Amino acid sequence: MCSLKVMLSALSSVLLFGSLAAAQPTFTEISPLTDPLWVTDANSDFWINSVAAADVDGDGDLDIAVIGFYVVYNESVEDRLVLFLNEGRGPDGRWVFSHRDVPLNGLTAGASDLAWGDFNGDGHPDLAVGSDGATVIYRNDGGILVPLPNALPPYFEDSSYTNAYDLRSLTWADADNDGDLDLLIPSVLEPGSFQYRTRLLRNDGPDDAGGWIFTEQPAGLDATSHAQTAWADDDGDGDLDLFMLNIDNFEPEGFLRRYENVGAGTFQGQDLLGIKVNYGVADWGDYDGDGDMDILVAGNIQETDGTFDTVLRIYRNDGGGVYVPITLPAPEPGWLDFHAASWGDYDSDGVMDLLVTGSFVGDGEIVGRSEIYVNREGTFVPLGARLPAPVESVGRGGAFTWLDIDGDGDLDYLVAGAYYVPGGNGLVDAQIHLYRNDASTTNAPPSAPSGLTGADMGNGNVLLSWNPAVDDKTGAKALTYELEVAPSAGIAGETALPALGHRLPEPGNISAAKNWRLRNLPAGTYDWSVRAVDSAFNGGQRAAGSFTVTRPPQPAVAIARPKPGSTVKGVVTIRVAARDDQDAAGKLRVVVAAGGQALPATYEPATQLYKAVWNTTGLADGSYTLRGFAVDAQGNRGASMRMVVTVDNVP
Repeated sequence: MCSLKVMLSALSSVLLFGSLAAAQPTFTEISPLTDPLWVTDANSDFWINSVAAADVDGDGDLDIAVIGFYVVYNESVEDRLVLFLNEGRGPDGRWVFSHRDVPLNGLTAGASDLAWGDFNGDGHPDLAVGSDGATVIYRNDGGILVPLPNALPPYFEDSSYTNAYDLRSLTWADADNDGDLDLLIPSVLEPGSFQYRTRLLRNDGPDDAGGWIFTEQPAGLDATSHAQTAWADDDGDGDLDLFMLNIDNFEPEGFLRRYENVGAGTFQGQDLLGIKVNYGVADWGDYDGDGDMDILVAGNIQETDGTFDTVLRIYRNDGGGVYVPITLPAPEPGWLDFHAASWGDYDSDGVMDLLVTGSFVGDGEIVGRSEIYVNREGTFVPLGARLPAPVESVGRGGAFTWLDIDGDGDLDYLVAGAYYVPGGNGLVDAQIHLYRNDASTTNAPPSAPSGLTGADMGNGNVLLSWNPAVDDKTGAKALTYELEVAPSAGIAGETALPALGHRLPEPGNISAAKNWRLRNLPAGTYDWSVRAVDSAFNGGQRAAGSFTVTRPPQPAVAIARPKPGSTVKGVVTIRVAARDDQDAAGKLRVVVAAGGQALPATYEPATQLYKAVWNTTGLADGSYTLRGFAVDAQGNRGASMRMVVTVDNVP
């Protein structure tokens, strides 16, 4: 990143807007000047493929995870997954980060994606990483990321074409309304068949041996090779629907679809808008504050009549499946293309604005540039911010994100990618830029919701409801909500809900709902909370309550084969006895947790047992814990005793 020292001169450290500068905030670059990963010497670069922000260490501010490769030219290349831990403002006014390398656990940096989500409900954001044919989930143990041993579907994003920005592909969401986060993995390239799939992994909870169970859900989702995904309750029926864009330059498999959640984590797809995106992005967002999802599209698209065009366009959702296209003009003469765009209320006035990145004709060469479109009562106006952005001619375009790095309630901006070296005759180097939003307006967090109720609807189903929150800027319909649920600690005056850190820079996890239905919860007492999130992603105070679920007894489960203490090798057959008073034989859903793997089991009428197959080939010899789990039609979950077996594959 040798040219960063030139670009961070006093002349360019403060970026003013154009004609609206007097009324709008400025952005000030606060990238650290002495950090060896942010400012490299002339012989090295840190090429970043994906970035994602979260409060990793629970200290109340946002940290940044990046995956990429560190190059010392003519010497070495090192894949790295790094946490930039936020240490606050330095003496020079620049931001200070400490570094923590995370073990790659077999990952390599390439076409990568990062996604934060608290899958185990302990209040610490966990990290899913997909890259170059591998997927790893890292559990956050008090700020230390520990890889789970689960064998997960291999993420292999096909994004090797010019301008391909890092998209939000991997996403966490409670797809089945059971109160925990499931994981969507698009761009799964199946070994052997080399066919792409999209896989939804249901969160089935702990295996009581230090691991976690994720089971593939037959969700009815179409195959993707380069996807962008988002979740929201688009139809207001109390569950999360899925928005999915698949970009495919060379084959006819590209699509833009909405998948309606029809219950139990299964979906029905429907094409939206009649267009295809050849490169660029598309995303859900409520720009007009009416409580429904509008659509942003930026890039090169195939129109409904088969022609191709490069557009920055919003499709306003007028209800009933009607979307009104609104094409925005280029920010200024000289713009050639749009590569990426993102919703975010940068000026904290309560409505969504746009951050747009593209290519621009500079002084004799094509350069990257970012612009902000401010939302003025539903009309988007380019501000002339002219933020630097990665260039478009070196393969992957870059990675960028909104985040509130300084905790002042407004959205700052980070971008990483390739930039031209001044006077370098076309040479590029890797750069990371962090810009502080110096908005003069204040943005108070929303109030806490009130009137919480939790009604037991039977069979493990609960209806949660509350009175809406209010906010100083964001309208009531545009507020989103974040829901948390945890089994009660059973101690008077104590809650099982984790302490609040700095929330992720995104809308609330149940979108704009004012009530929510949980399904298939085990019997017991639960603590729950809900808080409102404004258009700048600030979370308000949470309101908390409790509810009790009553339901029939859980299934009985026992592992019949192998026996405890057995020595096994190769392909092992595991048989499980599972029965339930409420369900006919063979109707239970049975899974065996074996050394961190979740093995689905099928019923054998001849033996009246459930059979799972465990391939120990390639596993290290040693002790492994087995445990069987069964779930009945009402969601009651039973588990066997743990047993330990020894794997010995040495001839």
